Amino acid sequence: MNRVTIRDVANRAGVSQSTVSHVLNKTRVVEEATRQKVLNAIEELGYRPSQVARSLISKRTKTAGLLISDVSNPFYPDVILGVEEIAFTEDYSIFLCNTNYDLERGLKLVQSLVDKSVDGILFMSSSMSLQMVQEAVENQIHAVVLDWEDSNLQEMASTITINFESGIQQAVRHLVEGGHQRIAHVSGPLSLWTAQVRKQCFLKALEQNGLDPQQAAIIEGDLRIEGGRKAFEQLWQLNPRPTAVFAANDLMALGLVWAARNSGLELPKDLSVVGLDDIDLASKVSPSLSTIALPRREIGKMAMQMLLEMIRNGKEAAKSRITVDTTFVLRQSTQRVG
Repeated sequence: MNRVTIRDVANRAGVSQSTVSHVLNKTRVVEEATRQKVLNAIEELGYRPSQVARSLISKRTKTAGLLISDVSNPFYPDVILGVEEIAFTEDYSIFLCNTNYDLERGLKLVQSLVDKSVDGILFMSSSMSLQMVQEAVENQIHAVVLDWEDSNLQEMASTITINFESGIQQAVRHLVEGGHQRIAHVSGPLSLWTAQVRKQCFLKALEQNGLDPQQAAIIEGDLRIEGGRKAFEQLWQLNPRPTAVFAANDLMALGLVWAARNSGLELPKDLSVVGLDDIDLASKVSPSLSTIALPRREIGKMAMQMLLEMIRNGKEAAKSRITVDTTFVLRQSTQRVG
């Protein structure tokens, strides 16, 4: 069966093709009786407008790119759902791109999105470079960047910044008030800006709670479960050993818990563990994971709303700046010393 065309609709309604186009794209006021004839013909024939044709008129493709670091990371599903929830209401399609923490791969993905003429790109990957954002903006593609900073970024993109300090401060205070004096940190790869931020927030929180940050053990991880397991092996060789560990994300925290239990430790009696992200699995493991939560789905919705606002306003779109707080969630993986 052949696809119904705009010519078929025009013939059924007894109007010109340009009149049908004006009704579809709202590019000119059409007399109500004529407009109704066109709408009736569309319904009778089951006509679906060509997105390609409409994009030629509107100069928009109704598509956007979403760059993430790791499609297997449980942090991202809620973010993606939030993005898609808003995109769906505006009839936008999303190209999901996985950088796998690789800057070169990320740049190639951005170039591919440019070739597809997307209207905007959501940069929500931990592995970021200014060149990636520049590639989009120089091709008149709007950009929203999550949790990454550069002095040149302010004029180029809207940004969402995560206030990790609030949640990390609460977590460290909880541990110190529980008698923990030797608190270690398993960071993400320190080549990542966000890993450096979380580490600095942790060290600042130690100092604010009366501990010497220079005495804290810092193990660099990879933001995956295996990284947490390897970090535990290094931490348990220290003398004295830490009584508590703050991991830069929940996956590494879960890797720590798994490795500690396999080594015969009783958690949290022998070791308290705190993660970050509050992924769904954090509340379902045993012991359930104390963690630092951020509203992932709301962040996705917020980012897409910001991008759509920029697209609507075109070249003169103002750049938005939003900060999102984090909070400590107490569960069973932490307890008082002794």
